[in-house]
Amino acid sequence: MNIAARSLFWVVTFGTIGFGLFTFVKPDDELLKKFDEGSKFTDARRVSHETVKVLKEAANPDSDIKRLSRRDAQRLEKLQKAHKAREEVDATNENEDYFSGAFKIRSETIEELLSQIPTLETHVLPQHFDNIKHEVNELQKFVVTSSFFLKEFNMRKYLGIVANLQTKCYELEDRYVPRKKFGFTRKKLPKSHNQKQTSIDENDGAGKTDSNKWDDKLFGFDSQEDKVLSLENEELFQRDVALRNLKNCTIGLKGVMGTLHLTNLDNCIVLSGPVTSSVFIEKCTNCKIVTACQQLRMHSSMKCDIYLHVTSKGIVEDCSDIRTAPYNLHYEDLEKHFNMSSLNRNSNNWDRLDDFNWLAPDVPSPNWSILDISQRVCNWNDWWSKTPL
Repeated sequence: MNIAARSLFWVVTFGTIGFGLFTFVKPDDELLKKFDEGSKFTDARRVSHETVKVLKEAANPDSDIKRLSRRDAQRLEKLQKAHKAREEVDATNENEDYFSGAFKIRSETIEELLSQIPTLETHVLPQHFDNIKHEVNELQKFVVTSSFFLKEFNMRKYLGIVANLQTKCYELEDRYVPRKKFGFTRKKLPKSHNQKQTSIDENDGAGKTDSNKWDDKLFGFDSQEDKVLSLENEELFQRDVALRNLKNCTIGLKGVMGTLHLTNLDNCIVLSGPVTSSVFIEKCTNCKIVTACQQLRMHSSMKCDIYLHVTSKGIVEDCSDIRTAPYNLHYEDLEKHFNMSSLNRNSNNWDRLDDFNWLAPDVPSPNWSILDISQRVCNWNDWWSKTPL
């Protein structure tokens, strides 16, 4: 036989044998059905079935898997927050360390300048005091702008040091460079011209409202009673302004000042534009003070109402019956003056004074309080031109 004939023979032979076996030995239908049902649970299909079951269980919000997943997410969130908090603490510590070192260097520089005063010639002292005041103001700004990471206790300490340096500077200036008041100068004319002299003197004083301003350094009013006093921005801009020994006076300050010193005022009203650094109030009684500043320090005063805008916490010491309200002064160029002063209009701690004589953190100080709305002056427009009642 050739190859084709052999192949055909074997195909026919095996086909006949298979048909015969299927015909005479037919498989049981029930056995095939059971085998088919059992095939549903092969390893592959069993794994697929279990996966679907797990996914359905995970989708249930009350399932153990869901609870474990939430718990793991919360744990991870806590770890991330703790890590971020540690980073912030480290950064704050680094900032405070840097600040402490820089503050020490600057304050020691000012101390050195102060110690040189007794050795200097009289004619160089005015410029020397100007330099010291500039350094003190810059140091104060350095403290105020660092308040976001300084602890409250440290903030008080550093501001106290700055205030002491400033006080020492003014005390030494009063000792070594006495301030001379100046008044109107009367021209000396021959006796035969007495009438003409009177006319000249009257014209010479025209337009001048006071005779108690200090030139060059501290500038303001001293020893006045029952007066309406005022200064504009052209005279005030970035100067150190002082109001001293005034009684029953209204003082209007429409401008931007470097510092403002109020000393020994009795029954006075002070209407002040923005002050770029500090307002110092001492020995004032029964006064109404409207002012905006970076820092407020108030000593030995009583029965005063302060309408205040202050970007850091104000400080009171040895005071009583102090009441505060938000700054509510208005005049034509106020907005422009605020922009020139660089004070933050969005940061006002008018109701957060620190009393250095009251250290109980959980009990409010009895020495100051918030002025009731019904007792506040809402409009100061009429007060620019009249003395207190």
